[in-house]
Amino acid sequence: MKIGHKIKGIRVEKGFTTSYMAEKLGVSEPTYRRYETDKSFPDVVMIDKIAKILDKNFIDLLPNEYLIQNNNEQKGGLAVIQNLGTINNLSEKLIDQYEKRINEKDDIIKELKEIIIELKSKK
Repeated sequence: MKIGHKIKGIRVEKGFTTSYMAEKLGVSEPTYRRYETDKSFPDVVMIDKIAKILDKNFIDLLPNEYLIQNNNEQKGGLAVIQNLGTINNLSEKLIDQYEKRINEKDDIIKELKEIIIELKSKK
């Protein structure tokens, strides 16, 4: 089961609205809804906040593809392991997103430079 499905199920069970959850988390309602529909994956800090609001354990909200193992090298620590293929897939998506943003930034800079040159030539 994915994290969004788990979060939504517990939220509905508790009788909380998406707007209530968003307000408590300090995010917009559309952002929170993306968590529930698995269109966006909350970071570890956000998962912990969600778990506290829902009165659940952090580990209870993790997707089923995560394995939880005791980490004997740390006192009481847990190791969270995810399928390596999933990590690589997410990394590739992030790289693609950053490359797209860099290209958009470069286009904006080029456009602004052209505007500056045009404005200077009108003086």
